[in-house]
Amino acid sequence: MKVRDDARFAVVGVDTDAQIGDSGTLTVELENTGEEAAYKADVGLTSTASGLTFGGADTSMARIGELAPGETGTVTYDVTISPDTPVREYAINANVRFEDTEGISRTDESLSFGVFPREEQEFTVDDVSSDLRVGEDGDLIGTVTNDGPAPARNVVVQYVDDSPNVIPIEDSVAVGTLEAGESAEFRLPLEISGEAEAIDRVADVAVRYRNDDGELRRYEDVEAVYAVGEDRDDFLVEVDDREVEAGSTQTVDVTVTNNLDEPVSDVEARLFADSPLDSEDDEGFTESLDPGESTTMTFTLSADGGATAKTYPVSFDFRYDDADGNSQLSDTSRVAITLVESEGGFPLFSVFGLLVTVAVAGGAVYYTQRE
Repeated sequence: MKVRDDARFAVVGVDTDAQIGDSGTLTVELENTGEEAAYKADVGLTSTASGLTFGGADTSMARIGELAPGETGTVTYDVTISPDTPVREYAINANVRFEDTEGISRTDESLSFGVFPREEQEFTVDDVSSDLRVGEDGDLIGTVTNDGPAPARNVVVQYVDDSPNVIPIEDSVAVGTLEAGESAEFRLPLEISGEAEAIDRVADVAVRYRNDDGELRRYEDVEAVYAVGEDRDDFLVEVDDREVEAGSTQTVDVTVTNNLDEPVSDVEARLFADSPLDSEDDEGFTESLDPGESTTMTFTLSADGGATAKTYPVSFDFRYDDADGNSQLSDTSRVAITLVESEGGFPLFSVFGLLVTVAVAGGAVYYTQRE
């Protein structure tokens, strides 16, 4: 009996660009090691591990039209690697169904090979800092690094944390394309509510990007630790002379300093005073103030003549435009004003005694005239 020496096959090359947690292509190079040609060769692959699938299926098929003895052909498959699976060799069984030179169907089921997927695409965020304070807007600043192994296109850093006291002004910022090992700085604008605590915080951050095939991907295993500073006054207020005489009206020079980390413009100040103090000139204005810059505004204060000499509060608030052109209203700042007796006045007991003396003398004159 003659033994047929049909087409036989061997896997001579395997390559994949698929990463852990992503999809890609698997390329298999097949050689006809037999003595006859193979036609309509359907190359079927079966994964033996749940972590590697062919688009969610365990098997996939690709065809080579004709393969002569000693000739090689290439077949390509779409593969998906589950997240968090280890980087190791995954076993795949293969079979080839083909027609021989006489058109008879044959099958070679003796093939198997291993596949090593690429490591999972990863990113890190470090060098994190912030200029955030309670009750203010600011930036969460950091550096994002593409740890590879592949380039990442159109990288976007996203703030995905859920805190009622931290409100994203913009929840994402683009940093461009990052090659493997490349880094870029990012700034995420955030608003910290007035009810927040001045503490260190941990925020969940995600990195969105496109892979080599232009497909959108997202890496979520990232967090950023940052500090939120104490609440502070938008403006520092210092009154040069805090004494006001009872019964007088006098000007008060007030030094106003921009206590923010950004320039401000169209600063409108308003003074509020309660009895026994009052002001008929209670508004001030300056066009702009850089961070740390000061200006002097002048107001008038009046004090009732019969008021008790002691310390009274006056208040200031400021409406202004921030660096982004948004109108803001500051918290109220209070300053102590000391009301003192008029230097030209009489003590109350002296005035009373004088009135009594005048009344007695007048009575005596009147009595003498009647006599």
